[in-house]
Amino acid sequence: MKKWRCTMCGYIHEGTEPPKLCPNCGAAREKFVEYTEGADIINLPHGQKASYGAQPEVNPFFGDFASLAAFIYNLPVGKRIPLHKHPTTDELFYIIKGRFRFRVGERTLVAVPGDVVQGKMDIPHTFENIGDEPGVFLSVKGPKPVKTEMLED
Repeated sequence: MKKWRCTMCGYIHEGTEPPKLCPNCGAAREKFVEYTEGADIINLPHGQKASYGAQPEVNPFFGDFASLAAFIYNLPVGKRIPLHKHPTTDELFYIIKGRFRFRVGERTLVAVPGDVVQGKMDIPHTFENIGDEPGVFLSVKGPKPVKTEMLED
């Protein structure tokens, strides 16, 4: 019996082959890799966390950091994450693909691939995919635990 790990959410499946869909996040079979107990994941190939569904997806990875929480956000065209803040956590956004409008505090800016946006602790922020293709960015938050207060629906 082998173990398979979903590269989207970290779910571990036991079987002779990976499932057709991840029962945790719905990722396709292609997103599974063979899992070796105790092996540290130190590399995430480009695009492995990208998805192109109709709804925003937030995919955690490298979850064993003591103080950092890393996520890949996938936002379809026109989708927006409501205004929120992290009262005890700073956040950095690195744009991988797409074009986003960010509002951080009272400032509004447009970010494109290669840009880095800073969201400081307890400062309200929101972001929206304003491009013509699905958008992807890396979000790194710290310190843990990450708390989120939604400021609008």
